[in-house]
Amino acid sequence: MLERELSVGTMSAQVANHVGARIVSGEFLPGSALPIESELCEFYGVSRTTVREAVKSLAGKRLVEVSPKIGTRVLPFSEWNLLDREVLAWRLQAQFDGKIVEDIFEMRLCFEPRASFLAARDGTAEDHALIEQHFRELVAAHEQGMPVKTISESALEFHLAIINASHNGLFVTIGSAVKSALRVSSEMLQRHATRPSEDVALHDAVRTAIVARKPKEAASAMEYLLAASRERLLPLTVDAAE
Repeated sequence: MLERELSVGTMSAQVANHVGARIVSGEFLPGSALPIESELCEFYGVSRTTVREAVKSLAGKRLVEVSPKIGTRVLPFSEWNLLDREVLAWRLQAQFDGKIVEDIFEMRLCFEPRASFLAARDGTAEDHALIEQHFRELVAAHEQGMPVKTISESALEFHLAIINASHNGLFVTIGSAVKSALRVSSEMLQRHATRPSEDVALHDAVRTAIVARKPKEAASAMEYLLAASRERLLPLTVDAAE
């Protein structure tokens, strides 16, 4: 049961979050119908307005389609907006397995090395200063034994600073959209890190090449960092499944 004293907007977001997670986890299969409006109202203890807003949100993410004749049906996986932050977060929560890790890193390998190339070539002095700042924060977090979330946030901000420094609008949009995926993978890596100094060294190689304005070296360093991260993270998904 959801908290009744929350605003309608917040309540609808909670309902959407719960139903969306149920869809992504496979509880509601593609082609199947969601429970009718009155059933959802009773199940969640909310008004029809709240349920309608929640369903509208899920339709906007292409998880469901609403039809006056057939009701609300779950759309095929191919229709889902997989770059939507919430959809991605639901997938990670529901099925953090090797396939999703591969998908995340294949996507990152498609644009982060190039973003590093562009950051080295086209990044401003301010861009590079921000990358330096986030790298120093990452180093300090490691040296001070900060909590995993603090370290992973520092690493996340470092990567986002590089993406922003590319000045490629589409890269920046993708980086923002997949922030939840970057955060989850970063936290997993940091939580199971056995050689933190190696992680710092990999980030340092990227930073050094970017601020030295060596585009090719920056791209190669980022590709190596991502490949190493993927190889460290994949075995963890096997452990989690077991």
